[in-house]
Amino acid sequence: MKFIINNFRVGIVGSLFLIAAFFSFVQPALALDSIDTDSDGLTDEQEIFYHTDPNNADTDNDGYGDYQEIFHGYSPRQAEPIKLSSLDSDNDGAPDSWEIRLGLDLLNPDTDGDGYSDGTEILNSYNPLTSEPQKQTKEIKVDLASQQLSYYFGGQELEKFLISGGVKSMPTPKGEFSVMHKVPEKTYGGTGFNFYYSKTKWNLHFTTAYWKYYIHGAYWHNNFGRPMSHGCVNVPYDKMERLYEFSEVGTRIEIS
Repeated sequence: MKFIINNFRVGIVGSLFLIAAFFSFVQPALALDSIDTDSDGLTDEQEIFYHTDPNNADTDNDGYGDYQEIFHGYSPRQAEPIKLSSLDSDNDGAPDSWEIRLGLDLLNPDTDGDGYSDGTEILNSYNPLTSEPQKQTKEIKVDLASQQLSYYFGGQELEKFLISGGVKSMPTPKGEFSVMHKVPEKTYGGTGFNFYYSKTKWNLHFTTAYWKYYIHGAYWHNNFGRPMSHGCVNVPYDKMERLYEFSEVGTRIEIS
């Protein structure tokens, strides 16, 4: 029974990749017979996945259709405008945006029924879609040309956002690295430097013990999308906490 349910879920998710460019899904779409009872742009099968009403084109009655809200990254089940990336409908530690990308049940905190919440399994690198203890890879990619960072779980992109790499005179090192240490709070600069950023939260050390480069939160500017740092990777605070929690010592980092 579980095999049938999981395959049904994967089939639904496959069809979603056609409609949600916002999510940048990479798995192949599956050809499904499309029945859209309420003509909102979502098939009835997709509505089951999203836990929306297949007989109501605007489940939360906020004036925006279910498809329209999902396409733009908003929850179709909340009348107040809230991003899927900011919502955790089942309180399992995984935001709805992650659950959609990974094909998890938005309203079931333990999709595979193994006794561990989906969020707990993701943070510990286990596949939340199977009760078998199956490890998944984690990876962080930084693209300095576009000043963007994306991170992945089992090859599936979870989030992507603007960052600030090093300025031309102090460039961010390129190459393949891994998280060496996680430092909850750190001071940058001070004596001998022309800057001082105390109590900087969520720091991921990714170079050698001598060269101290970090991916870290930055509270002193809001110019993300352009080089600003002394070589580190600056990340908005509202993005960095989740990335910090997601990352483990050993998580692969690719900077290009």
